[in-house]
Amino acid sequence: MSRVPWSLVVAAALVALLAAVATLQYRWLGDVSQAERERMRAGLQTRASDFSEAFDRELSRTYAAFHVDGEALSADPGRVMAEAYARWQSTAAAPALIDALYLLEVDNQPEWSLARFDPARATVERADWPPSLEKWRRRPHAPAALPGVFPLLLPDAIDASVPALIIAVPAVTSLHDGDRLEVFSKRVRDGPMRAIVVVLNADQLRAQVVDPLVAKYFGTGAASEYLVIVVRRDDPSQIVYVSDPQAASIDARGADVTTGLFDLRMDELARLNAPPALPRQEGVNARMAITIVRRSAGGAGGRGLIGPGSGPDQGAWVARIRYRSGSLETIVARSRRRNLAIGAGVLGLLAASFGLIIASAQRQRRLARQQMEFVAAVSHELRTPLAVIRSAGENLADGVVAADDQVRRYGSLIESEGRRLSDMVERVMEFAGIASGRSTHARSDVDLARAIADAADGLRAEARERGVSVTIDAGGSLPHVPGDADAIRSALQNIIGNAVKYSPGGGHVNIRAEASGSRVRVTVADRGIGIDADDLPHIFKPFFRGRRASDAQIRGTGIGLSVVRHVVDAHRGDVRVESRPGEGTTVTIDFPAAQVPETIAKPTVGADQRLRPSERGWGPASRE
Repeated sequence: MSRVPWSLVVAAALVALLAAVATLQYRWLGDVSQAERERMRAGLQTRASDFSEAFDRELSRTYAAFHVDGEALSADPGRVMAEAYARWQSTAAAPALIDALYLLEVDNQPEWSLARFDPARATVERADWPPSLEKWRRRPHAPAALPGVFPLLLPDAIDASVPALIIAVPAVTSLHDGDRLEVFSKRVRDGPMRAIVVVLNADQLRAQVVDPLVAKYFGTGAASEYLVIVVRRDDPSQIVYVSDPQAASIDARGADVTTGLFDLRMDELARLNAPPALPRQEGVNARMAITIVRRSAGGAGGRGLIGPGSGPDQGAWVARIRYRSGSLETIVARSRRRNLAIGAGVLGLLAASFGLIIASAQRQRRLARQQMEFVAAVSHELRTPLAVIRSAGENLADGVVAADDQVRRYGSLIESEGRRLSDMVERVMEFAGIASGRSTHARSDVDLARAIADAADGLRAEARERGVSVTIDAGGSLPHVPGDADAIRSALQNIIGNAVKYSPGGGHVNIRAEASGSRVRVTVADRGIGIDADDLPHIFKPFFRGRRASDAQIRGTGIGLSVVRHVVDAHRGDVRVESRPGEGTTVTIDFPAAQVPETIAKPTVGADQRLRPSERGWGPASRE
């Protein structure tokens, strides 16, 4: 049973871990989004409640300021109304809020009578009914009162359509008995029924009350994070206030939070002391009990004042609030998508990091294996010429070889194998220099034709051994190439050596060099075994050897074309390889020409001169 590679086990475990983390994160972000939604809604609801309470508190203070004693009002209405007006002014946040003050009165008549208070003269005088109050002119009233109850069928305590506050004046009789204060309700036939009507200025109400409170709790204008719109509850099409006229209107479904306002607050009224108009005795701490019975929309029954806090169903006005950037659901959804994207990015980075680590480990394993193969190949190639040189040296030393022609042959063999060793060592050292980061620097103008000829001279033994003929076509004079002559010669020697090495016996290699504009192109073509298409993308990698080269058991180290790529890149050139299995390989190198082309002599091996095995050969090289 084959063992599963540890890297696959680790990769599977990491994938499972990332999937679990992603699932937990998705669920956690859902919980966080829900909690964020509730937090934002609660925060906005708190702001809305504070805004509503502050607005209603101002109305309640106005209402309480005009809650007067009925007996005092009957005795001197002008003085009582003036005192109430002064009391309101001393505590009012908006001094211009009141537009007019009226006194409603009925004394067993089918209609209410109307009198207007003049603050300048402190008088109450009969007045014509204004259009906004005309609807109250013929209001029904109770002919008698039950004992202890004051059942006035007055308008509601508030009327937001005017807008106005209606403060019922209790018809009571107060008696003092020592430290005791007794208050008795009176029947209608015992005296008139009265109510004070405080008509509010709608523009001032918006400018001096609503606008400052919106600015306090929600911010001002386009800089605010929120949009606020106030409408009448009985007619939502009537818009009372808009925080930003340029923004879109907010309907009932589009609001994140709604709250009611324009109502009276019991907690505010309960804490107010009785007005100075109430009779007091020394040692008696009298507080006025304010009771208001408000008729429901259907007219049956009543409901009291709202207590601490507020709600969307209370008040004659409705405030609709939402976030300027969109509804609360949209904001939370957008935030969740953003958090999911960030989380996915983090997880993606983790996955990519894991993948890179695993890929790097695999690459390091491959590289280590290739390096071992390289060491083995170099050792094998070193051992063969060393064995030949050692054997030839021993024969010469032992006197086995005595004839002059044999000595020359042995000397030629030692020289050939020594050059092979020298070339191999040079190639390995060059690759080591590349791996250590040493770069090739351009030093002078290189005679490319001469470099081709020198590369040919260095490889004549290989050509002679394999019986390969070579043709060099220099295409006339060539411009010089700026760069390192030794590096360019080494690169050419690797390419030409590969062409010879992978060509069959009796094969042919063609080398063509020509100038094309500002470039110089060198093409080396052979009719050898070729390279598989799957191996072409990898032939410039260190230690890589193609399948066909390995199957043919052709010696090589796998570093030659890696050196070629490095040299060509260092000279700002380009190298391309085209090959078909069984048909041969063509390698093309482009070098930039020197800025001032120079005419040079043709190389020793001319365009029409053939190098045959008996004349010249090509040194060993490796094919990537």
